Amino acid sequence: MKFRISFFTFLFSISANLFSQISITSINSSTVNSCIDSVVQFSAVISYGGTNPVNYTWSFGDGSGDESGIDLDTINHTFNDGGGYIIRLDVNDGIDSDYFLLNYKIALEPNFSGTNSDREEPICLGQQIFLTGKVNDSTWVYEIPDENIEENPVLISDANPYTAEFDYRIFTKSQTITSATDIDSIGINLEHSDLSQVKIELSCPNGTSIVLKDFGGATGKYFGNPNGTGSGFDYFWTNTPDNGTMNSIVPTGNSLPSGTYTPDESFSLLAGCPLNGKWNINITDNQAIDSGFIYKTNVIFEPSLLPAKWEFKHTYSSPEWLGSGVSTTSGLGLATAIPVAHGNHRYIFKVKDNFGCRQDTSLINTVEAVTFTTTPDSLTGDFDFLVTFNNTTSWATDFLWDFGDDTQTSLEENPSHTYEKDGIFKAIFTAGTDDGCRDTMSVIVTVEIPPSSLENIPNAFSPNNDQKNDFFKLQEGVGLKTFECVIYSRWGKKVAEWHSIEEATTGWDGKMNGGQEASPGVYYYYIKAIGFDGQVITKKGFFHLFR
Repeated sequence: MKFRISFFTFLFSISANLFSQISITSINSSTVNSCIDSVVQFSAVISYGGTNPVNYTWSFGDGSGDESGIDLDTINHTFNDGGGYIIRLDVNDGIDSDYFLLNYKIALEPNFSGTNSDREEPICLGQQIFLTGKVNDSTWVYEIPDENIEENPVLISDANPYTAEFDYRIFTKSQTITSATDIDSIGINLEHSDLSQVKIELSCPNGTSIVLKDFGGATGKYFGNPNGTGSGFDYFWTNTPDNGTMNSIVPTGNSLPSGTYTPDESFSLLAGCPLNGKWNINITDNQAIDSGFIYKTNVIFEPSLLPAKWEFKHTYSSPEWLGSGVSTTSGLGLATAIPVAHGNHRYIFKVKDNFGCRQDTSLINTVEAVTFTTTPDSLTGDFDFLVTFNNTTSWATDFLWDFGDDTQTSLEENPSHTYEKDGIFKAIFTAGTDDGCRDTMSVIVTVEIPPSSLENIPNAFSPNNDQKNDFFKLQEGVGLKTFECVIYSRWGKKVAEWHSIEEATTGWDGKMNGGQEASPGVYYYYIKAIGFDGQVITKKGFFHLFR
């Protein structure tokens, strides 16, 4: 009875295995090819006669990581970079498995070199811009993943074993390793302070592995140059090496020389390994005392095994410029633009590739408003107000300043101007270019007449040339247009007179009209001044002359 149960169990197992054979018929996609950042839907069609749940594992070959799930026969994916991708789908029901490869193309980023504007510097409002749009046909070629260069050297130590993964998807499903010569070479670029502590292995997609270099070999010797910052040497295992196994070599120097070596175990032991799938180079360090760094690894198959080169080419059409004041774009990608406002203007050049994707680039043109500064910063002052205007407009080549007070205009770049009357004036600066573009900026200048006053007339002075109070002179006067002053001795003799503000501020040096020094004593003055505000000011008084 036990025999029958076992026999029937055996038959059921055979029947179930035959019935559960699974295979992927195809992968359908929502588009034949796609644009960058577009969402693409992929759907698998499988042939399956079993009842177990089917697990689907999708790998898109773009570094995004695998996605797995039961009955995940449909999936959406977005590719962020242009190029060709080999999508791999693995299915498994726990008894049988299959995989399928699909080549899928994503539109490339165009090469827009040569796209430019003839006005790279800021321009005047109203100047015309000539826009040249250029896009170059581009070709993408699939790169066989036979070399892995580490962006930064990777530490190799007893606590940090290393694995370099090579995921091949370019072969047919039936291609396998049939002889040692199917492997051209396996390479590493390595440095380590004790080569005897290092083991290096190669494993294939079905789990078979061989030892390229086992622990052992010459003690106290290095891989590469581990001193200081370290540098790796190139080591390769081939079918026609220049050297024996690494462990059989005793270097004459401290480092195992770069070159080609015999693997500890023959490549022929990998016969039956599928070419498609993940090939790994594994490096192990068995001691804590020494360490090293890996820089690069290689897995290179015999070139005759490789399929035909996979490539595609982009061509472009429908050039178009978009932006402020842009004209119709010619078939050669040429257009003009006249911006209608100050500020930064973005001009976008668009083309359509042969995948139907709209691609674009852009450039910025700046329309700079007229600018200038003034000295002083505050443009409110009293009459005879001196203002210096300083052009700061980068594109200006000629200049016209209208100061707004009905005086003569100036063609200087940085003129100075005195406002000699009161009022509110609009100063207008017109900047121009050699090709006739003009733009303006204005500013308000306010000139005020202060109330006239005459204060603090001195009551004594001592003209003895000691540089202290040697002159009798006007100390404080505001807003005075005219000034008259007569100085008398105490006997009524006129000894000095002033007829202007300049004379009053210079003062009397104590000498009479004939040049004779006046005697010490009391002197009298009479002042009559008229202010710019029309006020008549009269003052009379006396002061002392000391010697």
